[in-house]
Amino acid sequence: MIENTKILLASSSRSRKKILKKTGLNFYSKKPSIDETKIKKKLKEKNYKTKKITEELARLKCRSIKGEANTMVVGCDTMVDLNGTFFDKPRNLRVAKKMLKKLSGKKHFIYTSLYVSKNDRKIWSHTEKTTIYIRKLKEREIRYYLKKSGKKILASSGCYQAEGMGPYIFSEIKGDFYNIMGFPIIKFLNFLKKQKTQTQQ
Repeated sequence: MIENTKILLASSSRSRKKILKKTGLNFYSKKPSIDETKIKKKLKEKNYKTKKITEELARLKCRSIKGEANTMVVGCDTMVDLNGTFFDKPRNLRVAKKMLKKLSGKKHFIYTSLYVSKNDRKIWSHTEKTTIYIRKLKEREIRYYLKKSGKKILASSGCYQAEGMGPYIFSEIKGDFYNIMGFPIIKFLNFLKKQKTQTQQ
């Protein structure tokens, strides 16, 4: 059973842990020991696209943590891309407000990359892309949204939480809903099932 697969999540994200917990998977988590801000800056200087940056960060997060023998280590990274420019998590609500104004009325993309290793060997990787349309927001709507969301919104790239107030500002979503929350769980579960089948053969 895939529920018995030992998994080490290289992330401190509450949203990701919540998603995995609901699936009943046997996992624990550790914060990856990398400087994301420094790495993003270097990759941006090398003209890496957003998708490539998430792939590299997921790999580095995974490699920064050592798991027990036969434990799957899962590194993941999520970024928001608007016309080739990526958005980090906002530092404060003032920055979040500016970010929402930039996203207002526009289409943008969310990329989440997963990198999985076992016994220090890569066994799988995947990048999911979801398209999000933010409706045209008025000033008062942004203020209301930030007031209702509170500082917990600062933990989200793009300053919205799909499981919270996010739908209030969305006009349309194309793609994996779970990807917006930072972990394309369906693709990951399909991978685990395939791994289990191959092991049993």
